[in-house]
Amino acid sequence: MASASVFRTLLLLACLLFTQASPAADAAMAAPALDLPAPGQLHVYVREGCPHCAEAKRFLASLAGSRPGLQVVHREVDRDPAARDALVAISEAVGAWPPGVPTFVYGGRVLVGFDDAEHVGAELLRLLDEAPPPPRDRVESSLFGTLSASELGLPLFTLALGLLDGFNPCAMWVLLFLLSLLVRLQDRRRMAMVAGTFV
Repeated sequence: MASASVFRTLLLLACLLFTQASPAADAAMAAPALDLPAPGQLHVYVREGCPHCAEAKRFLASLAGSRPGLQVVHREVDRDPAARDALVAISEAVGAWPPGVPTFVYGGRVLVGFDDAEHVGAELLRLLDEAPPPPRDRVESSLFGTLSASELGLPLFTLALGLLDGFNPCAMWVLLFLLSLLVRLQDRRRMAMVAGTFV
């Protein structure tokens, strides 16, 4: 009975040790990486000589004044093979086949085509409004100035934010008051009660 238990345990260990996935199987299962824009960027896939693309560019130029935080990246599919491949991959992923220009990609959503500002332009504005805001990696502080996680590194950024958040003048005065009470007390039970009120 004990030998059967030992045999099962050894068999299980052997299976776990010698079972591994081959790199070819991992590569076959990996999904193709899409060239999606960074948060806050609008990628516009255009082609030279396309009248709809020219109209979309004019619309986006007029939009720049009302949305200063929006970064528009024009990707020429007729001149840039990487842009063409990215457009094909995105079109296949969302089921918009054959790929068309202009194609707008923002916040993981895709909009194909442009006719005028009243129809597709309004739909594009809705797409921009409904997308989640880009994550902020900067914090403004009067003590330290502008803090950025990408410039400082995460541990130093966390320490700086902890210092800013942790400094509370009221709590400091209460702590000093309680410490002054503790210095004068001689009874350990009373000291524990006073210290426990702060915690």
